Amino acid sequence: MKIAFLHALPFDGRMWAPQIEAFADHETHVPSLYGLGSSFDEWALGVLQSVPGRFVAVGASMGGYTACAIARLAPERLEGLVLAGSRADADPPERAPLREEWIGIVREQGGEGLWNVQAKDFFAPGMSSELFEHAHRIAAEQDPEDLVRAIVAIRDRPDSTEAVTGGLPLLVVAGDADPLIPPEVGQALADASPNARAEIVEGCGHIPNLERPDAFNRILTTFLGSL
Repeated sequence: MKIAFLHALPFDGRMWAPQIEAFADHETHVPSLYGLGSSFDEWALGVLQSVPGRFVAVGASMGGYTACAIARLAPERLEGLVLAGSRADADPPERAPLREEWIGIVREQGGEGLWNVQAKDFFAPGMSSELFEHAHRIAAEQDPEDLVRAIVAIRDRPDSTEAVTGGLPLLVVAGDADPLIPPEVGQALADASPNARAEIVEGCGHIPNLERPDAFNRILTTFLGSL
């Protein structure tokens, strides 16, 4: 089975290292989203062009928004859809000032600055310092202009709820300690679909595949086995 792992902001494909190893018996693709354009629709089209045939789209946070765009533009290409720490609706208007604040921080301080304002919301208490620093290094190395384009794409993304809940096999994975997208949001999305389920990972924040890779890999393995 083909799997496209779609990364979160402000990371890149290295955030999926635990999954690349665990799913080595599958054909895995880890595209760099930042270079595919300036909107989620452009990113989705780029992924569709780079991954041949049908595949499972596994997206974390921002990567989940890309997966939602794929479901909206080309549902026939998807075997299944996995949203981890993500959602399908448009960015709430009240978050626009925060997005503008992030853009200003990135222009002044780069990836390091964005990490400093986001990191507190990414992981649950008790995360290992080694894993935290690994995530920090990835975030700090990102190109500021790439990050700005990504923030604009997040701010301007359309609502993909109808496409996501239309019957595609859907798995929603949420951390029970995620302050950015609380688990009840993921549960409500799964409840709205006739072919979905939600899995809540205990002791986990916004990036379950990185913070609790063993639990995430077990959940994903079960989902893939059901397709």
